[in-house]
Amino acid sequence: MRSINFLAILSFLVWVEGGIVPRQEGNDTSSFTSSSSNGQSTRGTSSDSYSGSTSTRTSTGSTNANTSSIYSSKVATGTSTQSYKSSTTPSASPSASASTSSVVVGEGTTDLGWIPTSANPSPPPLATTNKNVINATKTTSTGGTPTPVVFDDYSDDTLEKFWDDYIGPVQEPPFRNTPLPPQPYPLPEDPPTLFPDYLVNCPEKVLTQYQFPEGFLFGWATAAQQWEGAVKDGGKGPTVWLIILLPVGISHTVQEEKADCTGTVDVGDLGYYLYKQDIARLSALGGNVYSFSLFWTRIYPFGSADSPINEEGVEFYRGLINYCWEQGVEPVVTLFHWDTPLALQLKYGGFASEEIIDDYVNHAETVFRQYNGTVQKWITFNEPVVFCSQVTSSPNPQQTFSGGLNTTVYPYTCSYHLTLAHAKTVQRFRELNIQGQIAFKSDNFVGVPWREGNEDDIRAVERHGAYQIGIFAEPIYNTGDWPQLIKDDLPPEILPRFSDEQKALIKGTADFFAIDGYRVGYVTAPPAGFEACIANISDPLWPACNQVNFYEPTPYEWGFADFADQRVPWLQNTWKYLRGFLKGLLEQYPTSGGIYLSEFGFAEPVEDEQLYKYRATTDTKRELYFLSYLGEVLKAIHEDGTDVRGTFAWSLVDK
Repeated sequence: MRSINFLAILSFLVWVEGGIVPRQEGNDTSSFTSSSSNGQSTRGTSSDSYSGSTSTRTSTGSTNANTSSIYSSKVATGTSTQSYKSSTTPSASPSASASTSSVVVGEGTTDLGWIPTSANPSPPPLATTNKNVINATKTTSTGGTPTPVVFDDYSDDTLEKFWDDYIGPVQEPPFRNTPLPPQPYPLPEDPPTLFPDYLVNCPEKVLTQYQFPEGFLFGWATAAQQWEGAVKDGGKGPTVWLIILLPVGISHTVQEEKADCTGTVDVGDLGYYLYKQDIARLSALGGNVYSFSLFWTRIYPFGSADSPINEEGVEFYRGLINYCWEQGVEPVVTLFHWDTPLALQLKYGGFASEEIIDDYVNHAETVFRQYNGTVQKWITFNEPVVFCSQVTSSPNPQQTFSGGLNTTVYPYTCSYHLTLAHAKTVQRFRELNIQGQIAFKSDNFVGVPWREGNEDDIRAVERHGAYQIGIFAEPIYNTGDWPQLIKDDLPPEILPRFSDEQKALIKGTADFFAIDGYRVGYVTAPPAGFEACIANISDPLWPACNQVNFYEPTPYEWGFADFADQRVPWLQNTWKYLRGFLKGLLEQYPTSGGIYLSEFGFAEPVEDEQLYKYRATTDTKRELYFLSYLGEVLKAIHEDGTDVRGTFAWSLVDK
């Protein structure tokens, strides 16, 4: 692997951000706002924010009556049928008598990523001492017992009817060929100088004493939902993504004459057909790694272990992986980026049920066997804290949650099943002697005390780190069990407990640490105090019981960082805390495989509202973000001795 000089990275950043380098087909470069025919998303504020169109498609609840011929509804009795696999009761399943208080649990007041926690895009503010805080939202109790949807067969006709009944019409790709990129791939000329030299240093003068070490991975990342498009092509099955976006006003089919709605998730960035363009561009820009996720439903359209493999999907990913290597780019593969097969969500509630474990492990094993030797770094789950706490935003949760679950209990039931799915997947990975390394991706941050030296704020940081990172990192890297702090807070009726056998299975099931480290925030004590908050399930900060602040604790209340677009208020350029954050993670969760900054990126303010491309590509805030973060990573390696192995910028093309 070639050595990477910081100067080379500086030179390339101004080209990639903002989409200056056009694809050679399906991309009109004459203006920033694209038409429905160009096949490429041009969201200006990155995938971290969504402000979308109003859906005109009816919800799934109105279509279920038309499903009699290919699948049937069974009462939730666990009765086995030809296509419905029953399972044993989990050893520590949540009690049906658990509290039904309507709160989102496991979170502070911010930092939940970019999917809202309820259908209301503008939740009312909750009690706080910080007038600038971004508050969590309450969700409704789910209750009820679902009626599983059972498939009688897995034929192509069944899949087509499944799409028709639950999703409806989809937007067709503008073309269905895979163009070959020119070689060498053309790069744009240097942009003009925007500031006088006494305000900024030339790249030639920045950290010239340091180089990234041999084998350092520098590149970009995407997620299948945003990048692939071609939502039905190639035998793919539907996922919960196509349902979950509707409550927040994003249609998978509707296009409107607005810059932030010029594409749909049905088309996305059309990477399914334009992947050779994207990989060639990444390589030409100096990248040597591409981190992407696979759609579970491209491999198994119905998701379940007893359903057939989709060979067309298998071959697509094989072609993508092989082309990466042809271009000198290492593929890093994520097995699950929140794209639960819709069939499994309807069948048993997805990660609400322990049945998901075997189905997921089967999916993972199939992928391992297919691509063994061509992938060296694997990710089991992307940001499980966000996934398990946000999935309650899907519509009609009463139809897909197991009886007795509610939005207080569900995130921890999901976390329990997901952790076991991860551990069993890694166990199978090692039993099969699959080449390479495997881990999962954490997100968020531990935090910095808002008031330096304040004991309450130090305690708040500990709580924030435990709930946002430690809840998965502690069992997987250290003990095999949940953080003691969280077990002290939550009874077994809310947080299922691992058996000794499960702890032994979970412990040590990661070969490296991956952190989606977009920012680091100030953390302070809850307004009501720790004990009062922990004891009060109705407190909006329960159970994490800490608060994130974005301004200095001084009379002038200065903002503590450079802020991104106001629609993603949790995102800031907090470069000055990055080195300590990375070093602290490896000290708390040691691993011989080092640490990867597996996602980091910035949302240029109102970029998607610009009328001209040249205004959108002048993204100074984003350039400064990437330059400062990469510089701090370089210093972390050489001045702190932190074993940082790579950086994957978010995102390759869906800015």
